[in-house]
Amino acid sequence: MSEFGESKALSEVREWKAACARDVAGLDIGAAVRKRLRDSAETARKLGFSPAVCQAKDITRVAETGEVYGG
Repeated sequence: MSEFGESKALSEVREWKAACARDVAGLDIGAAVRKRLRDSAETARKLGFSPAVCQAKDITRVAETGEVYGG
């Protein structure tokens, strides 16, 4: 723990979140969501997960842009 009571794990999470924010800082919300979805799909593929199969009822949209995710 730091002198302020923050654990090393929490500090690492904060650093990770900041890095993720920097990664999409110059993108509008729709482009940022698309990038995250592409990155997630690529990571899942590399780890050997089968492609997600989605039924129509599972499709969700980002409120701000209408961007589809989950399908």
